[in-house]
Amino acid sequence: MNDLPLLMVLLGGALTLTVVYLCTIFWVAPEKGMAFATHRPEGLQQVMVNRYFGIFMVMGGALYYGRPEVVAFVFAVTGLSPLHDAWIYYRLGQPYQKHLIPAALSAVVAIWAFTLIPNAGAV
Repeated sequence: MNDLPLLMVLLGGALTLTVVYLCTIFWVAPEKGMAFATHRPEGLQQVMVNRYFGIFMVMGGALYYGRPEVVAFVFAVTGLSPLHDAWIYYRLGQPYQKHLIPAALSAVVAIWAFTLIPNAGAV
């Protein structure tokens, strides 16, 4: 599958499953998710700053790394958050364009990078 050490894969897998758990609990019972994650509403502004900085570092790192496979994956995945935000605000009848634009631009970068992968789409 890959050349990573088994312990690294297990630790990374455990962290990945923790994120899946957090996603699920925030989706099903947001108040329980806030309690489990020990988030407080008054701290969410700073939490969002940290999240956006983390996304910036991942996107910038992918571009710096320069592999089209990595860029395509990172921009496809990071484009899902603003797309989902746009859908949420659209359904609420609120302005959503500021979320839809970065989602669309992320899709453009992801698709463009995908076209640069050697043998992409070859069967």
